[in-house]
Amino acid sequence: MDIDPRDRSAILAHYYRAMVGRADIWRMRMDATTNWAIGATAAVVSFALGNAATPHFVVYIAVLLTASFLFLEARRLTFYHLWQQRVLLLEKGLIRSALRPQGGSGPEDEVDLDAALDSHLGRTVPSMPIAKAIARRMRRIYLYLFGVQLLAWVLKLSSQPTPAGNFDEFISRADVASIPGEFFFAASFLGFLAITAFAVLHGGIDHRSG
Repeated sequence: MDIDPRDRSAILAHYYRAMVGRADIWRMRMDATTNWAIGATAAVVSFALGNAATPHFVVYIAVLLTASFLFLEARRLTFYHLWQQRVLLLEKGLIRSALRPQGGSGPEDEVDLDAALDSHLGRTVPSMPIAKAIARRMRRIYLYLFGVQLLAWVLKLSSQPTPAGNFDEFISRADVASIPGEFFFAASFLGFLAITAFAVLHGGIDHRSG
């Protein structure tokens, strides 16, 4: 089917506007999830530290909630990345070429728009692996939230119901039933180191995609 060049330009313009709209929607969904994670952390930490009678393991509720929001936000990032890729392709292949002076040579990273979009059209499956998305969102915000929760837990143990008199008392306050406090300290700090290493080493760096 032959399409008039003017009709082709109109189709691409509408397609570009639609992709920008989709990217904006998923960006806002990601921001909403971030706000939920921050709000949950603030609420649980305030509750735990606001009352000396509150058990220390209440802070782990914030950890579980934040982990849930992290997985949800990472999933949303994969869709945002999909629509953002299409916007960037249109900007490089359509808008850049339209703004280039007639007869001017294109940049080295000029894209073949028809070939590039052919692999995208009819596809709504994200191309970014979920593990990469998790690592990127952790680097942006979630590592800081987990760090705040860990510090709040340590502060809870060291200061409530009264300041810990020595290190042994500090450790023993982390006991839960028959589970010794040493286990919770080892699990908490080693777990935080593990997720930090995962976030730093996994997924690469991409300043344009969340």
